[in-house]
Amino acid sequence: MITALLLIVLCSLSTPAAAAPDPVPVCRLAVSFDTAAHTMNGMATITVPPEAPLSIALGPLTLRGATLDGAPLAATADNTIILDAAPSPRTLVIHYQAAADSEDDINADGIAMTGFWHPRLDQPCRYSLQATVPKGMRGVSEADSITTLPGAENVVSTRFDHPVAAIHFIAGPYKVGRTALAGGGEVVSYFFAEDAELAARYREKAAGYIERYSKLIGPYPYQRFSIVENRRPTGYAMPTFTLLGSAVVRLPFIVDTSLGHEVLHSWFGNAVAVGAGGNWCEGLTTYLADQAYAADKGEGVAFRKNEILKYQSYIHADNAKAVTAFTGADLERGPAALANRALGYGKVAMIFHDLRRRLGDDAFFTALRAFFRDHNGGTATWDDIKAAFRATGGKEIEPLFDQWLERDDIPALTARDFEITEEDGHPQLRLTLIQKTKEPYDLEIPLTVTTDAGTVRRVVHARNKETPVSFTLDAAPRLFTIDPDYDLMRTLVADEIPPSWSWFKGAENKLAVVNSAAEYDLYQPLIDHLEAMGTEILAADEITDQELTGRAVIFLGTSGRIPRSLFAKVGHPATGLTIDVRRNPLNPELPMVLATAAGRAEISAALPRLSHYGRYGYLHFEGGRTTDKARREAENGMIYSFGGPPLGVETARALDLDHIIRRLRYDRVVYVGEAHTRYADHQLQLAVIRGLANQGRRVAIGMEMFPASKQQALDDYISGAIDETTFLKESEYFTVWSYDFRLYRDILRFARARKIPVIGLNIDKKIVNKVYRQGGAAALAPEELMDLPADRDLDVPGYRQRVEEVFNLHPGGKGADTARMAGFLQAQAIWDETMASNVASYVSAHPDTVMVVIAGRGHILREQAIPLRVKRRIGVSQSVIVSAGGGEFSPAEADYVVFMPPAQLPPRPLMGIVMEPDKEKGVVIKDVKKKSPAAAAGVRAGDRLLAIDGKAVADMNDVRILMLAHKKGDHLKVRVLRPGFFGDRKLELELTL
Repeated sequence: MITALLLIVLCSLSTPAAAAPDPVPVCRLAVSFDTAAHTMNGMATITVPPEAPLSIALGPLTLRGATLDGAPLAATADNTIILDAAPSPRTLVIHYQAAADSEDDINADGIAMTGFWHPRLDQPCRYSLQATVPKGMRGVSEADSITTLPGAENVVSTRFDHPVAAIHFIAGPYKVGRTALAGGGEVVSYFFAEDAELAARYREKAAGYIERYSKLIGPYPYQRFSIVENRRPTGYAMPTFTLLGSAVVRLPFIVDTSLGHEVLHSWFGNAVAVGAGGNWCEGLTTYLADQAYAADKGEGVAFRKNEILKYQSYIHADNAKAVTAFTGADLERGPAALANRALGYGKVAMIFHDLRRRLGDDAFFTALRAFFRDHNGGTATWDDIKAAFRATGGKEIEPLFDQWLERDDIPALTARDFEITEEDGHPQLRLTLIQKTKEPYDLEIPLTVTTDAGTVRRVVHARNKETPVSFTLDAAPRLFTIDPDYDLMRTLVADEIPPSWSWFKGAENKLAVVNSAAEYDLYQPLIDHLEAMGTEILAADEITDQELTGRAVIFLGTSGRIPRSLFAKVGHPATGLTIDVRRNPLNPELPMVLATAAGRAEISAALPRLSHYGRYGYLHFEGGRTTDKARREAENGMIYSFGGPPLGVETARALDLDHIIRRLRYDRVVYVGEAHTRYADHQLQLAVIRGLANQGRRVAIGMEMFPASKQQALDDYISGAIDETTFLKESEYFTVWSYDFRLYRDILRFARARKIPVIGLNIDKKIVNKVYRQGGAAALAPEELMDLPADRDLDVPGYRQRVEEVFNLHPGGKGADTARMAGFLQAQAIWDETMASNVASYVSAHPDTVMVVIAGRGHILREQAIPLRVKRRIGVSQSVIVSAGGGEFSPAEADYVVFMPPAQLPPRPLMGIVMEPDKEKGVVIKDVKKKSPAAAAGVRAGDRLLAIDGKAVADMNDVRILMLAHKKGDHLKVRVLRPGFFGDRKLELELTL
């Protein structure tokens, strides 16, 4: 040691001129460990530069003593050593002790010093380290070189010439492996023996990443890169090494994803550290690593969409922040931490993607290389990034940065005013793009138009609230899509959002519904978990329709009335824990979750793993282990459909109706749809009924037109116990249905003649109307709820969209609030499910009968309406028939399409009067049409109608029934009561219809 010291002195004396003092502090650490006591003893020797004040924080460290140039020195009350500036270099020596805590491990099986384990200077410092570790351990830190003392393998010596704020030290019984880098330096692995076979693959991949980014950005900034395994579940990137937890290392995909991310931090985050004003490096690294690797595999679109989904799941109006507010992230999985990561990783990555699209690859990477070159070894801010890109992209780049960095919202887009015209032999599509944010963004919006001849792509520059767009096409447009590849950071619409656990977890207003006290006890661990997420817990009988439509809902158990009324029976496994995320049928912009569990232990075992499966919409756990998982499907891009090409039928293969009926004879249910006022459709219905009966089948007729509550009237009419007039009164036909009875008269008379049962399938209109008006079934009385089928499925694919189209045709429908649409949807589902339930009950009770169901075309669609719901209840063969003249159809809707000849009912004979009901006076004639039969006979406005052909009239339905017996040209006698000044007069008048 004396000889070495003398050599140093002689070398110093022989130097012709003294080198200038290093302006950066140098800290030499010497540490040793007591694994039994879980403590570390340390000495820090700090060379303090001249003219530099210095503050050294000791934090949780125990100070054993300190000297400045040999003189004792004390710390302040907050355990800080403060040095004023001095003209000459000084040497500060600190003896201290550190104890293991939540961040530091000091154990016989490994040491990990990642927290506050050495004195911290208030400015970057050059570190060297000498650590004495237990025998058999190898150590690693931030270092240009790592050596061991000759003859003392457990004494680790490191040196790092790059100034940093702090260093870390890891030691353990590692198997060390090395791979040389092509440009010099090496990749070193420190793996535990049980995982040593993984090390070579990690080194190979790390070397590949270093080569990739050296070409893309600039030379690797250090001499070595180490991959270090840790007992704790960590994923850190430090200068020259990454620290990965054992559980992470063993995941097969880490070498293809996270490892490259950590390697890239050597350039951005370590060699170029983040300065003040916001953290840019996590998003840039996410884009150049994670997004790039996904793009390598053809999955870039899915990756970008998922980043936007995470942002939209966790960031809402109440927690939205500008990008510059992001300073860093931790490994927590709570909503606040996930929102923070969605901002700093996801949104920032999308900003760089937008920048790259605008500049092109050459300019983008030229700017990145210049940015790294100019700031290597220092810090950089967003302003530095703007300056680098301004140099290649020009001054117009800066406003684009400003809109992304300073605003806390993201663009929201839509399109309207679609118009398709034919011009100069080409279809012309015109539309208007709309930005829905308060202030528009400057955007480059990718658009596609899919036609019968292919796909047309275009990028439209939009900087205003409204941007007109036109396409000249070679074929008719079928689809128009905004941003199909997720090139923009923007708000996704409902159809783009796949139901997932993250969607529910990040929702702003969450509600959990418990059906009973027993289920509350069963789901207690999940309830605790949900409450920690900010979820309100309510009993099922406390839920309103408004809460179902306005909140993200999770049902704890699926046997309750409400989940069954929305999803019917879901069929989850009886064991384990199932989390089933759906789109809320009442409000597709919110998630709805169905959770079922076999016991509390299953829930407790699964909860720690649940947060790792955020992007999945279906999860099943057994004993805490994932045994089934699936992602839900959603559309890519904002899609507007103009409909597919018209369908044609090959007439050479057409079947006549008799042939079709012979095929139908083996079915148990045959649906014959109708447009209610189209007479040809009703002739088809009668032809099918007659044909099946003539084939010898026992037939029943199920009719949408009658509620089940009027079954007695139907039975009495078919049996002959009552005549048609009485039947129409007792069935209240003109109140419950009101369409021209002559449309159905031949069917009912045929059934009466053949004694074919006619079954009322519908539910009372007042119940359906109440559900519609009140926004849901919660407003129904208990006795009304009993009339509803318990299992009602509103989650049938395409069902809501079709019902919404019908809703929009109603006055005040289009643009109405979500609650009104929710009420309409539930009313329609009650209608379909009730008819399906009645069909299934009758067919099950009469196994030798085929039921012909007569209903509106929207109710008999094979994959959405009554047939699908009958199939859910009973497994019988079914067929659907529609008339070709009833509108568009697709093979998914019907089995047979019949071309019926045009047919019209004879015109209804009309008296030419306008009636209004009066509770006291019966039927009052409000108006008489000019030149009408009534006017010619002397009927006047104000007359009260007493009788027709001698039959008393009590209400307007009596008039409708009595008029059924007449045709045009008939003579009709009416008795009226005419009020006058000298008293009322009864008059007998004769009309010629």
